[in-house]
Amino acid sequence: MPDNWGALSAGLPEDILKAKWAGDFEGALALIEARLGDERVPKALKDCLEMEKIIIERLPREYPIPRGEAIERVKARIPDFTEAEFDALELAGKLDYIYVMGEKKYFRRFLQTLLKVNPDLAARAGIGREDGDSALNGVIARMKKNGGAACHIRMKHTVFIEDAAFVPGETYTVHIPIPMPAAQIKNIRILTKDETMIVAPEDQPQRTVCFTQKLMENRRFSVEYEYDNELRYVDLSQPGEGIVYPDAAPVTEADTRELAPHIMFTPFMKALAAELAGEETDPLRIARRFYDYCTTRVTYTFMRSYLTIENGSEYAARNLKGDCGIQALCFITLCRVAGIPARWQAGLEMEPPRHVSNHDWAQFYIAGRGWLFCDCSYGGSAWRKGNLERWNFYFGNLEPWRMVSNADYQQGFFPPKKHTRIDPYDNQCGEVETEARGLKADECGCEWELIEMTER
Repeated sequence: MPDNWGALSAGLPEDILKAKWAGDFEGALALIEARLGDERVPKALKDCLEMEKIIIERLPREYPIPRGEAIERVKARIPDFTEAEFDALELAGKLDYIYVMGEKKYFRRFLQTLLKVNPDLAARAGIGREDGDSALNGVIARMKKNGGAACHIRMKHTVFIEDAAFVPGETYTVHIPIPMPAAQIKNIRILTKDETMIVAPEDQPQRTVCFTQKLMENRRFSVEYEYDNELRYVDLSQPGEGIVYPDAAPVTEADTRELAPHIMFTPFMKALAAELAGEETDPLRIARRFYDYCTTRVTYTFMRSYLTIENGSEYAARNLKGDCGIQALCFITLCRVAGIPARWQAGLEMEPPRHVSNHDWAQFYIAGRGWLFCDCSYGGSAWRKGNLERWNFYFGNLEPWRMVSNADYQQGFFPPKKHTRIDPYDNQCGEVETEARGLKADECGCEWELIEMTER
């Protein structure tokens, strides 16, 4: 059956849910197959179970580390670290784990999260303040002084197949993200010339180039592009001075509705939005309250594959943690619940001189100002460091060190991908598939080369 991730909102029967979270994955899959063969089970639930099969098959790959090994990994970075500290961190919700046949197994990136969001542990591991702080503070200061900033950016993005996963004679289809026009993105040029390459239209909501080739020997696929990123500075503490980005795409009905399974107006999200808004009626002030919640109460953490999460916005709101995308989903959902148009934007982030990584953020619409930006991840980082100026900046603004390849969440490719994606919701790294199946995250990879980033 085709992927139908919205079906996850149906939820799991109790026995399957128990088996799943006890880590009895074989038992859970057996129960799912029994339900799929039961004529009494409604189609909506069967659709959900088909998607849950994919989640359950992938979930244990995200949690491979037993407790003893997890403690030893921390001790390798912090020699005086103790088991009691490990238990305290777990009690505080700072260690992500699941049960696998009754045994706790920890998230593959748990240590990176600990060292990223706990300054005391980072200091004990010999990690200083992030190098990008001074650069970010500098560009923000320049934007405030000059009313904005622009960068010309040139990038090379490469996707490769791991040798262990490569099969000679297979036909491989590779999708690589490329820039798309947006409120801030102009003058896009695809510099790679390849007659076999299909370039998606500029209005494709998740834009890529696509290669399809039969390979006898493994090879790498690359695309080089350049564009201009032009950001304006808006001070939301001052009265409005008109539409900030007149060329931004207009508000549509899609910017205010649910999108199952991750943007859902559940009773909990409605109650949370009402609690945060209180008696306030001004949409800008309400959106600011949502931003404050997502940056001061929801703590950044590296996340397992989005494919394995049933509802990203509620995950953030309930667990008070999440990465850039999960935080963005929480903010977008709260805004839409309150009647404030909001939407997804994602692609790459860069920091001089050569740092590149994937990133997600949000946009929200205020009458008289138009579309504004909101980056809960960068804002939360600034708040944790006590940098209130930067915290306030990322409610309404972005710096110009970004590439936009996704204008919406949970969208398809052009041409369409045939098999389940590594990430069916978002796309920054790229995707690879054969005629028979989609490659998994550990079977392929990507590299970014920031060739030029010149501020103008």
